[in-house]
Amino acid sequence: MTLALLAGITALAAALVIRKEGVSGLRAGMKTSALLLRSVSRMLLLGMLLAAMTQVILPAELITRWMGAESGFTGILIGMAVGALIPGGPYVVIPLAASVFLAGAGAGPVAALITSWNTIPLTRTVMWELPFLGGAFTASRIIVNLPFPIAAGLLTPPIYRLLT
Repeated sequence: MTLALLAGITALAAALVIRKEGVSGLRAGMKTSALLLRSVSRMLLLGMLLAAMTQVILPAELITRWMGAESGFTGILIGMAVGALIPGGPYVVIPLAASVFLAGAGAGPVAALITSWNTIPLTRTVMWELPFLGGAFTASRIIVNLPFPIAAGLLTPPIYRLLT
C-alpha cells in the first residue's frame, strides 16, 4: 500500500513537472534525485547495517522484556531515554527504531523513542542549541517538550491497535 501510494504521488509529480517544464524538467528532477541518492546512500546503508547489528547484539527477549508491549510505563521511559541519546539523523534512527520494533518492542516505547529523538535530542541540544541559543532557552524548550514522548508512548498503542 505505501509503495503504491508513493509510486502514485511520484507519477503525479512527474506529470506535473512535464506539464510545467517539459521533458527537460523531468530530466532535471531525475538528476537531482540521483544526486540526493548519492549523498544519502552511504548513511542509509550504515543506518541499516547498525539496525541489523543491533538485532544481533540485543536479543529479542531482552528487547521484549524492556521495551515490549507489556513493559508499560517503564518501556516508554526506556524508549524516551534511548531516543534522547541516539546521535544521528533519520538514516540511523528510523532503521534502528524499525529494528527494535520488529524484534519485539511495543508501539508505545518505539513511538516514545522516535518522538524523544525529535523533541529532546541530547547530542544536537549540546552541540548546537545550547551554544547558539543559551541555557535558559534550551532548558525551557526541553521542559516544554518532555511530555511529548510520554504522550506519544501512551497514545500510540491504542491507535496502532485500531489501525492493525
